[in-house]
Amino acid sequence: MDTDLEDMDEMEALVADDDDSEDTVEVCPICGSHDLYYEAGGVEGLYHCKYCDYIGSFVIEANEEMARLIRKEYESEARNTA
Repeated sequence: MDTDLEDMDEMEALVADDDDSEDTVEVCPICGSHDLYYEAGGVEGLYHCKYCDYIGSFVIEANEEMARLIRKEYESEARNTA
């Protein structure tokens, strides 16, 4: 459980350290994958994640470190439910 709190602290620090010079990409809020495409050609404004099948209008603009933390949390939860 302590690692979850450490990950959250690390993620909050990344959000607080908002540096516009760093490259960001849109990532899935569930698994952190950047492998997204517009569902229905973008007409509905929905994204579809190829990795976890998330479909929704909410995505996260993240740097590589934040995306890695989201993926780490997703994989940790997937192992705990299996």
